[in-house]
Amino acid sequence: MLEQQKTPTPRFCKSLTLIVATIFLAGVTATLIQYNKLPASIPVLQSFKSEHAQFGPKITIFYLPFIALMLFLLLQYLEMKAAYPTLRKNKPTLSYIQRQNGIITFCLIKNSILLYFTYSLFNDLTVALGHDRILQQWHAYVFLFVLSTIFIMGIVRGVLLNKKE
Repeated sequence: MLEQQKTPTPRFCKSLTLIVATIFLAGVTATLIQYNKLPASIPVLQSFKSEHAQFGPKITIFYLPFIALMLFLLLQYLEMKAAYPTLRKNKPTLSYIQRQNGIITFCLIKNSILLYFTYSLFNDLTVALGHDRILQQWHAYVFLFVLSTIFIMGIVRGVLLNKKE
């Protein structure tokens, strides 16, 4: 009955999540500390082609971190859900190694998203305080490439694991 037990989260996922969550909290804390120094209207929806696409109230600096936190919590829930065997219609439950593959994939995706959004928060704070942007267009492309690669590798590994059994 080992097949029906919860699959433990790999230790590196726990460590990675702790490190990335700490960096995210540091970013939010730095923003809270600098909040009073921000002008009443800050650049939002910045494009890579022009200086600023649109201005908004300074509270908007917290919109992306909020979205990042919601995505992180959703992916954390899915990661936890992937650890338990679930009954599937006309199919056997996923094996231990297949569930662990799902856990690792969700772990890497959620931490990548949170890290990128934190980097974006630091960029928004830097630009709002009147400094040059640190987030460049190629950074966004690299992030999308890394995220896509993690997702595709998780799917391919899952398919290969399914064929082995």
